[in-house]
Order: sequence, then structure tokens, then C-alpha cells
Amino acid sequence: MAKTKYISFECPYCHRLAKLEYIGLATEKTNETSAQRAWYRCARCKHSVLIAVADVESRKKSASTAIVRDNCTPYSKEKKFTIGQEIYHEEWDDVGRIVRKDKTSNGVQTIVVAFEKSGEKKLIENLALEEAE
Repeated sequence: MAKTKYISFECPYCHRLAKLEYIGLATEKTNETSAQRAWYRCARCKHSVLIAVADVESRKKSASTAIVRDNCTPYSKEKKFTIGQEIYHEEWDDVGRIVRKDKTSNGVQTIVVAFEKSGEKKLIENLALEEAE
């Protein structure tokens, strides 16, 4: 199986869902079994971590569940969303799942969405409520 250069995984050091860069394999042999592990480096805090390949594979399979367009909430910059919610972006004709929520330096709330076709994109949320305040 081909290795991808980056995975999205929770970093054990900065405790956030971050992009981890693949560094290399490390095989650990014990008395009865051999567990295959890989080294990854967090793009946020730059710490390296040893992760079991089986954990990465199971995380990829659980994240790859198909998103049904009929069950998605249409995206609008005026709406407020939650992490894990599935949204549909009409302009891009793409569906995705919200990965995290951030706040920009000027105080605007944003969401990071993992779209099926477009990849990860940062979108504005709750804009009308911010302007009213």
C-alpha cells in the first residue's frame, strides 16, 4: 500500500487535530508479534511521534465513510456550525465534514471543512452575528 506524505491525526504533544508529515517506518519486534509503526512530525508543534500503522489505517477507513448530500446542511456564512457536522457548498457542488473551528486575528470565526473533491478549506461562519455586535 502506498504511503501518503501527510495524515490528519491528533498530536499527542499539542493535543490538536493537526497535519502530520510522514518521516519513515520503524519496525519493532517483540517475542511473539511484530508491530509496524511509522514516524510522523506534527506540522504545528514540530514534535515527532511514533504511531502504529494499524491506527492510521483504521482512522482512514472510519473517516472515509461516504457523506450523503441529502443529509448535509447547506453552507451559509451567516450560519453557526459544530465540529463533525456535514455541510454542502452549493457554489462548489461539494460535500464535506467540519474538522475544526478557529478564530482569525481580527476576531472572525472560521471553520475548516474537509471536502471530498476540494480537500481542506477554511470558511467563514456566523458572520451576521459578528457584525451585529
